[in-house]
Amino acid sequence: MALDPELSTARAPRARRAIVGEFGRLVRAAHAGWNSGRRPWLAVLLSLASIAVALLIHAHVARPELWRSGDVYAALPLSTELARLPMSLFMPTAYLPLWGAVAQLAVVIGLGEIILGRSATVLVAAAGHFGSTLLARVLLDTPHVHILGLTPALAHVLDTGPSGATTAVGACLLVSLRMNRAAFLLFLGLAIAGVVAPGLDALEHGVALFAGLSAGVMLRWMYLRPARRAWTGPYSSRALRWLHQRRPGIVALRERR
Repeated sequence: MALDPELSTARAPRARRAIVGEFGRLVRAAHAGWNSGRRPWLAVLLSLASIAVALLIHAHVARPELWRSGDVYAALPLSTELARLPMSLFMPTAYLPLWGAVAQLAVVIGLGEIILGRSATVLVAAAGHFGSTLLARVLLDTPHVHILGLTPALAHVLDTGPSGATTAVGACLLVSLRMNRAAFLLFLGLAIAGVVAPGLDALEHGVALFAGLSAGVMLRWMYLRPARRAWTGPYSSRALRWLHQRRPGIVALRERR
């Protein structure tokens, strides 16, 4: 059955307006969080740390020690990889320039602090960074790793950078704010990148995306549900109440409606 050309042209502006409306919700949530006193100090510190590490490596100041503290690859012993994972967040990567890493940390983590709250942002970022790296390690150890388009040789490839953490936090932001079209575009972009350039990064981005989407669904239920007496009841979870009372931007936006 042929599609009506007038109907197709009418849907395009409607879809664009929907995308613009979703990002407008993001801006309003950030503004509400800023007005409620939230500040992205963690994002500023992470960005400065990433710049400092890059400058020290470029200037050959304590370069071997820096690399030993943050160079991560799946062939390392598990205990060594776990010890190096926090520092690997700030280490340079071959596929991401310094300005890209700093921009990811400043924008995505900063918006997460303001809109979701610092505690939730740290938990989601840690899940994306640690979870994607460790799951990739497990998959590389399986005998059927070739099914995913990977080879055992990737266990010796350097695996550093903030992409796993920022992918998880970004996906969590989009889902928790009901930015469903933007979340689909993020998924589509990562899927295309994985097809064009398959490898360890594509796998880890997929794992981080799943972690962020799952966390976003949970935070949407927690932050955007109608206020109920259960939040202050004697049997409600202390952790949930504590996160809710931090008044991040998503809560302040709901309360302004």
